[in-house]
Amino acid sequence: MKVTVNRTEISIFRGARVADALRQYYSRHKKTIPKVLPEVEDKYGNRMAHDGKLTEGSIIIIIKK
Repeated sequence: MKVTVNRTEISIFRGARVADALRQYYSRHKKTIPKVLPEVEDKYGNRMAHDGKLTEGSIIIIIKK
């Protein structure tokens, strides 16, 4: 399925969680995956747990500190 992380569309397996999408995002951009994953929110500004489910077309945004 396809989801969007910070305006980057990624392909990920069905049943993926937010943490899986973050790891895929960092890998795609050849960045080191942080030991503590950053907080994220959906396109409506709602905070999402790292174990939150994703569906086709989900959009998540990494919250910068």
